[in-house]
Amino acid sequence: MSLHRFAFAVLVGFAVPSSLSVSAIAAPPPTVLFAGKDSPPLPIVIESPGDWHGDETLAPAVEDFRTLLSRMAGAEFEISPPETVADGRRIIRLKVSEKPDIPASDREHYRIVTSDAGIELRGDTPLALRHALYDLLHRLGFRQYFPGRTWEIVPKLPKIAVALDIDERPDYASRRIWYGYGLWEHNRENYPAWCARNRMAEGLKLNTGHAYGGIISRRKADFDAHPEFYALVDGKRDIRGQAKLCIGNPALRDTVKAYALDFFAENPGADSVSMDPSDGGGWCECDACAAIGPPSDRALLLANEVAEAVNARFPGKVVGMYAYSFHSPPPALTVHPRVIVSAATGFIRGGLSIDAIMTGWRAKGATLGVREYYSVHTWDRDLPGAARGANLDYLATTIPDFHAKGARYLSAESSDNWGCNGLGYYFASRVLWDTGEAARRDEIVADFLAQAFGPAREPMEKFYTLIEGSNKNARLVYDDLLARMFRRLGEARELAGGDEAIRRRVDELVLYTRYVELFDRYRNAREDARQRAFEDLIRHGYRMRGTSLIHAYALYRDLAARDKSVVIPEGAGFRVPEPVNPWKSSEPFSGDDIEAMLGSGIANHQPVQLDFEPREFTENLVPATCVLESLPESAPGGAERMRGNRSFHTVAELPGEEYELRVTGGLIEHYRDRGNVRIAVWKIGGASDTGERETLIFEDQSVPPDGVERAVKWTARDPGVYRVDVADGHDLTRVVWPEGQRMSWRATLEDRKDFSGRWSLWFFVPKGTRTLGLYSAAQGGQLLRPDGKPALDLKTESGAFLSTPVPEGMDNTLWRIHSAAGKVALLNVPPWLARSPAELCLPAELAE
Repeated sequence: MSLHRFAFAVLVGFAVPSSLSVSAIAAPPPTVLFAGKDSPPLPIVIESPGDWHGDETLAPAVEDFRTLLSRMAGAEFEISPPETVADGRRIIRLKVSEKPDIPASDREHYRIVTSDAGIELRGDTPLALRHALYDLLHRLGFRQYFPGRTWEIVPKLPKIAVALDIDERPDYASRRIWYGYGLWEHNRENYPAWCARNRMAEGLKLNTGHAYGGIISRRKADFDAHPEFYALVDGKRDIRGQAKLCIGNPALRDTVKAYALDFFAENPGADSVSMDPSDGGGWCECDACAAIGPPSDRALLLANEVAEAVNARFPGKVVGMYAYSFHSPPPALTVHPRVIVSAATGFIRGGLSIDAIMTGWRAKGATLGVREYYSVHTWDRDLPGAARGANLDYLATTIPDFHAKGARYLSAESSDNWGCNGLGYYFASRVLWDTGEAARRDEIVADFLAQAFGPAREPMEKFYTLIEGSNKNARLVYDDLLARMFRRLGEARELAGGDEAIRRRVDELVLYTRYVELFDRYRNAREDARQRAFEDLIRHGYRMRGTSLIHAYALYRDLAARDKSVVIPEGAGFRVPEPVNPWKSSEPFSGDDIEAMLGSGIANHQPVQLDFEPREFTENLVPATCVLESLPESAPGGAERMRGNRSFHTVAELPGEEYELRVTGGLIEHYRDRGNVRIAVWKIGGASDTGERETLIFEDQSVPPDGVERAVKWTARDPGVYRVDVADGHDLTRVVWPEGQRMSWRATLEDRKDFSGRWSLWFFVPKGTRTLGLYSAAQGGQLLRPDGKPALDLKTESGAFLSTPVPEGMDNTLWRIHSAAGKVALLNVPPWLARSPAELCLPAELAE
């Protein structure tokens, strides 16, 4: 939050940033000249630095401040001992307040004030003074949009003169945008520098990670002696490293309190200890735990007792926990004043919205934080607009709204993917400090485009509009998206002219767009072509890793582990170093390399003109009966045979629902040496052992490739959406199931459908649809209306976008793709196909 008594700046030779507000008051502060043509730079004087309370980051920040000021002014600023400065000379004074026992709310509070003595930057703590340094630089025009030297803006200022009276403290006391999966070595410097230069920090360091596993590990002797400390599940104690605890046992609670007291005794500088449960299910089923109440009350009871015990010995310490998964619903118990509850924006149970969860916990006395997901690599793979971090609408809405509901801490899991999310991350850093900045979204974006791209800002504005997360339709037709991205970059590169700084930024985004192109090629390829596309993707991603525009670290580590159709050969693994790894190269991309990528991208992708508007739907599925009052009688369809990989989706309405697949492998006898059929069932959303969106709940490889049908059965333990992945050695597999069992295929442009032979399936056309749009690369087949009459011939020479009018009365019902051979994608209706209406799953938003 900005408490500007007065803020004004005169910057000769540089446009005054619009963020400098001017308050008309009676006695404005004096203007101080930092440096100019005939004025030597003011000396920087550090007042009584001492050890700066043990802070190790302030001294490097002061040197960074001095260096950047010198680059701006074109003259060297110096750090001078106070005794060397002549009496009466104006100075830049840096000071940390000597206040004892500064409350957490003031740890980031600072002042910037000009006076007849010069300018003083004073922080209540070393961290606050660091913020003041970078705030002043920002007001002078310095920007660090993304990590790394390429994305810093250091204006050349012939004269620097300012008049300021600034009083600042953040709206969120903890602001974190952090990377899942980890960092490459180069980022161990670039990422912390971005955080420091954008005031992304923790005034109070809040621990909220899953803690029960750590407690078990640290108090192993206690747990070994008392197996009754572990949760009782199905009549047995769940003795494992990440188990839930028997919180109804008072002795267990005493052991956990002892753990927390030991933690603070060993870490006296720590602000908090986490008491968040281990991930997933497995809550205790004993009578004592049941008497406490549901999981939220159990987790909170333990956190409350720990907070009480800790504060009796270590006043002011806090206990952190999430409102997440099974313990996301608000409790019946009152929250202890020293317990901070961070509401997770994903993996929510109980059918509640994030707003209802935050409101409910706050009503019970909770101090709130937010556990966000701005980007998770396994969800979005660094693709344009696929993550919350790329959605400025979402960021501009949620950050102020969460604050208004009482949130004062926000931790956002993110990725090292500044190509798609960089503008969103930068924008979020501004709004997390001052929620009022959300109203200045357009100004902040305009500042970014003008400062980063100068004469190329117009095509770059179009480029960023294409990849911005709220522009969902832009990415539904990927060939069109790539065509427009490459063309806008080509235009920007021309307009950059001889400005090497702008050219470097555009060139890095060419590398990012090439990555998007390679990923799209990989996900649509099959068999040997898929392996080659995968290798090209990994090689390119590793080579461009220094740009931080894609999370190459996560890509290399994770992709092959999830896609069993590709392999990383021996000697090319993630941990094999570059000199002996044939897939790793740090050779810089040359200008010729960039031009070749740009030229081929423009040549290989053509903009598409559609006579319909593509539409995006969620994967939050419900049975079709939740959308339609009655399902029409219909002839069953089928798409039984497959080669390679296929995925189905289903919805369990009740816990314990059983499913059956009847699987026949090896229908091509000549290929029966390629291994058994592999089946994996994933729970989409809800709790997971790794904190990700998908949880593997069942695997099977029992069906050999022998042409004999076998049954594979699995149980959905919890209600919700499930995905079933089936893979073979391309020896042709038949998959069927009992009639009426819900099972749907997704049919978007990004989905690979390895149907073998002809197929016929049903889909839904929502109410109000006037034109039905699709893509067909089929060698035959028809689109049939609800009355059974043909609407389109689906046969195309090499793939085409097709459309047909929806006659009056033929919306809000089911249509059919009949006897198709090849790929068909649905673009403006729910992209879900099923053998029959009864087996169809549809997006939940259609039922609202």
